[in-house]
Amino acid sequence: MFKSTVYKKVNRSQNFFLLLLVILLVLVGGKIIMAHAKLAAYVEAMSLFKSGDLVDAEKKFRAAKRNLSVTDHNQDINRKLTILSPIREVMEDLDEKAAEYQEEKNLDQLVVTYERWQENMKIWVSGSRLQQDMYGEMLVPTKLDQDFKAYFSAIKMSQLAKLQNNTINGDAEEEKVFTILKKIPTEYYGGDPEKTKEIQTAFHQYYTNKIKTLKAENASVARIVAEGNRQLAMLTNFSIDFGWLKNTLDTHLLKVLNAAIDKKDYAVFAEQANTVRNLSGNMKDAKVFLFIEKAKNDLLSKAKSLTTGNNYEDAISLYEALKPLENTEQLIVNANLAWDKFEPIRVLKRLYPTKEFPSFVNAKNKWGADIVIAAISKDGGIYFGKLKGEEVMVVTEGTLDGSPDVTKLDFESSFSSSNNPVISIDAKSNERKHHYLAYEVRSSSMVKILDVEADNLTVESKNVLLVDNPAGQGTSELAYYEQDSQGIYRFTKIKADYVDIHVSEVTNYYGKKVRFKAYATAKANGGALVTLSETYNYNTSRWEKTYLLLRGQSEFTIYQNYTVIGSFIGYENMTDENGEQIRVSVFQVEKVDK
Repeated sequence: MFKSTVYKKVNRSQNFFLLLLVILLVLVGGKIIMAHAKLAAYVEAMSLFKSGDLVDAEKKFRAAKRNLSVTDHNQDINRKLTILSPIREVMEDLDEKAAEYQEEKNLDQLVVTYERWQENMKIWVSGSRLQQDMYGEMLVPTKLDQDFKAYFSAIKMSQLAKLQNNTINGDAEEEKVFTILKKIPTEYYGGDPEKTKEIQTAFHQYYTNKIKTLKAENASVARIVAEGNRQLAMLTNFSIDFGWLKNTLDTHLLKVLNAAIDKKDYAVFAEQANTVRNLSGNMKDAKVFLFIEKAKNDLLSKAKSLTTGNNYEDAISLYEALKPLENTEQLIVNANLAWDKFEPIRVLKRLYPTKEFPSFVNAKNKWGADIVIAAISKDGGIYFGKLKGEEVMVVTEGTLDGSPDVTKLDFESSFSSSNNPVISIDAKSNERKHHYLAYEVRSSSMVKILDVEADNLTVESKNVLLVDNPAGQGTSELAYYEQDSQGIYRFTKIKADYVDIHVSEVTNYYGKKVRFKAYATAKANGGALVTLSETYNYNTSRWEKTYLLLRGQSEFTIYQNYTVIGSFIGYENMTDENGEQIRVSVFQVEKVDK
C-alpha cells in the first residue's frame, strides 16, 4: 500500500512538469506570434501614416500599442499617438456630446460643446501640419461641422418660426426665444452684424404684427398702451432699437385722440389721454404728449369761457369730462357756485327737492347778499333766499293765502318802511284787472302787508300807494293806501285829481280837470245848458245870457243842480230859444258826483 502511494506521487510530479513545459512552449510561441503581429500592425500603421491616412494609422498604432508582447517601436508609436489620439478622442467626444445634447434640447451644453470644438479647432488648425491633417480627416467620420450647422440651423429656424407665426405666449417665452437666438453662434448667421440684424428684424416684425392686430381689432387705447409699454420694456431689455415702435404708437394714438376731439367726446378723450400718459418714459418726447397738453389747456379755456358766458351746465360737463387729466374739483365747485348765483332757483330746488317753483325772481347785491331770490311754489308756499359768498343759502318761508294765480313776481323795496325785502305779487283777479299782494320779510318770517284787487297800482311816494278802482273802499276812484302802525297797507282816502272852482270860472281852466256845481236849465245839442251869466239890455229890452254846455252825459234833468267833474274844451255855435245864433262854452263831463 505504501509503495502504491509513493508511485502515485512520483507519477503526479512528472505530469505536472510535463504540463508546465507545454505551457512554456505555448507562451514562447504566443509571444513570437504576438511580436510578429505587433510588428505587422506597426508596419501597416506606418504605411498608412506615410500615405496620409492618419485616422486609420492612429487606429493601427493603438492596436500595436496594446500588443505588450514586445516593446519594439513603442517609443515611436507613443510619439505618434500623443499627437493623433487626443484629436480623435476629442472629436469623437464632441460628436457624441453634441448629438446627445441636441437630442435632449440642451442648448446651453450644446453651445458649450460648440465652444470646446472651436477652442480645440483653433489649436489644431494653428498647430503642426500633422494636427491640421488629423483634424481635417476627423471631420469626415464625425461630420462635426455639418452636425453643428444642422443643429443650430434647426434651432434658429424653429425660434424664428415662433415669431413669424405668433405662437409665443407672454414675456417669458419672448425672452426665451431671444435668449436662444442670441446663444446660437454668430457663424450660423453669417457674422455679428448679420446676427444682430436678423434677430432685430424678426422681433421688429413680430411686435409690429401684434400692434397691427390690435389696430385691426379696433382695440382700446388701454390695450394698445399696455402692449406698447410691454414691447418697449422688452425691446429695451433686448437692447433692440425701438424708434419704429415709438413712431407707430405716436401716430396711432394721435389719430385716436384727434378723433375723440373732433367728435366732441371729451370724456372719452380725457380717459384715453390719461391712459396714454401711462406710456413708458421712453415715449416722453412723443408728439402725442404735446397734443394732450395743448388739447387739455384748450378745453379748460373753453370751459372757462362757457362759465363766463353763463353756460354753466356745459362748462361743468366739460370740467367733469376732464377729471382724468386734471383735478377740476375746485373748478366744478366754483362753476356750480357761480351757477347758483346766476340761477339761485337751483339752490331752492336742492333744498326743497319735492317742490315745484313756477314763479321766481332774482336780484343782485341787495340786503347784504350777493344774490337774493323770491319764489312761489306750486303748493302755495312763498320763499325768500339769500346767498353770500360760499355760505349756505338762508331761506325765509311763508304761505300765500288762497293760492292766487301769479302772473308776475318782483321785489319792491319802496313798499317797506324799514328797508326790509318786500316781495310784490301781481295775480289774476275775478273783479279787477289785477290782484296785488306784497309780503315783507321780517327777521325770519313773512308778513303780508298788501292785499288789494284793482285796475292799477303805482307808488305815489315812500310807503304811499295810489290804487286805481280798488275793490271795496275807493271803488271807481284813485285811492290812497298807506301803512298803518303794523306796516300793513290800508285804504286811507280818495285822490282828487281836479280843482274845485265856481262854475263861472270854468273858462279860465282850459284843458284842466275841475269840479264845480251847476244848475241845468235846458237840454240842447246832446247835453245840458247851464246859465253862466244873465244881464238885461235896455237898448234891446232883452235879457242877454251866456251859457256852458255840459256834454258827455245824456241823463241830465233840467231844473236840477249837479256837481260835475271834467274839462273845459272850447266853444261851439248853437241856436238859442229866440232862434238866434249864440256862441257857448263846452265842458266835457267825465263824472257826475252825486
